[in-house]
Amino acid sequence: MIFKLLVFGVVVFIVYTLFFKTSRGKVEQPKKRDKKQDSDTMVECANCSVFVSESEAIIKDGKFYCSKECAGVK
Repeated sequence: MIFKLLVFGVVVFIVYTLFFKTSRGKVEQPKKRDKKQDSDTMVECANCSVFVSESEAIIKDGKFYCSKECAGVK
């Protein structure tokens, strides 16, 4: 009788460690941010004064422009 209880206890322990213990032990790593997300600074268009993100701006002669029309580029 005691042998059956010990075997049952061992089986329950093994099932617990396989299914429940491993799922709680996982630690999620924080997501790394892209440099594009970090450099999302707003800049002003030199022609029409509209603000646009630095990653989407067009740079001509050291100035930021919101579009090709404002920059005079075809």
